[in-house]
Amino acid sequence: MGAVVAAAACPVCFPKLALIGALFGLGAFGAYESQFFIAAQILVAVAVFGHALAYLRHRNRWLPAAAIASAAAVFGGLYWARAEILVYAGFAGLIIASATDFWTRFGRRLQWNNE
Repeated sequence: MGAVVAAAACPVCFPKLALIGALFGLGAFGAYESQFFIAAQILVAVAVFGHALAYLRHRNRWLPAAAIASAAAVFGGLYWARAEILVYAGFAGLIIASATDFWTRFGRRLQWNNE
């Protein structure tokens, strides 16, 4: 698993990842690359909308702000700066904001059930 993560961080290793994906049969999805590209953008917008709705419940301002900044990084990396690292940083920010929201919401329930 660590080798796959290390290979994903290395631009020279992308052809090796493509080979591994082809070995597992993921090459069949290459024809649908543009649809996956559009779906990823829609899912980023859905994530920001979800954080906006979650804000109405928890009133924690930094979570939707982090989600909006991360989405701006994704779209800015795609259309303005054309920087892949900015897109990845935006996705990472969305994951961190979502994981934090999940933990603060359900972590309390788990602690109450254990007492």
